[in-house]
Amino acid sequence: MGTQSNVKKLRTAFAEWNDSKASDIGMWKKYTTEDLCMRSIGRGQYGLDFSCARDGQAEMQEYLEDLTNAFEMQHWTLKDTIAQDDRVVGLGVCAWTHKGTGKTVETPIVIICRFRDGLVCENEEFYDTAAVSAVTG
Repeated sequence: MGTQSNVKKLRTAFAEWNDSKASDIGMWKKYTTEDLCMRSIGRGQYGLDFSCARDGQAEMQEYLEDLTNAFEMQHWTLKDTIAQDDRVVGLGVCAWTHKGTGKTVETPIVIICRFRDGLVCENEEFYDTAAVSAVTG
């Protein structure tokens, strides 16, 4: 798989994620490897329990369940990509409403993905943890 193919796949995945408003967390299985390594800048701290490190598709599903149990997606918009070799960096913005407080947060987000055989095998995300934490109450 080539760099541009990886970019296209990442754009397709995030368009599907946005269109579903996170209602279909199983959709990510077709875009990721069984041994996926997920990391988040929140690292499970600051009231962001969902953001702890996860390994493998089963733990990715747990992450997505924890995320969507706590928040409702308003949008996840991938704006730009930067790619080289097997890495694709996605630059975007997302908004989520905390189900407990009803407060909405919108934050820039950066994802760094490494691909293997056309699937994401590593995913690391960076977003405004202070802003997200502030809406959790």
